[in-house]
Amino acid sequence: MSLAQKEMALRKRPQDVRHPAFVVRAPDPNNRGRWITLGYAWSRKNGEEGFSVKLNSIPVGNWDGALILLPPFADESEEAPEPHD
Repeated sequence: MSLAQKEMALRKRPQDVRHPAFVVRAPDPNNRGRWITLGYAWSRKNGEEGFSVKLNSIPVGNWDGALILLPPFADESEEAPEPHD
C-alpha cells in the first residue's frame, strides 16, 4: 500500500463520524443549580459494552467528585470532539 493510500485509509469519511452518546457534566460548586460540561462519552467503536470517555476539564474547589452522563442536547453533539478509542 502506498503512502497516499495509507493516508486516504486513515482519513475519516463523513459516515464514520460518531456522535457522543452522553455528555459528562458535574454540578458547579460555585453556582448551585448550574452544571459544568466536562467532556463526552461515546459507545465503544468495537461494539463491546461500555463507553469511551474524553474529559476536557476537571472542576476544582469544592467539587465532591460526582459527575453524571446525560444525553446531549440536539445542537450539542455537533460541537463534540472526536473519540479516542
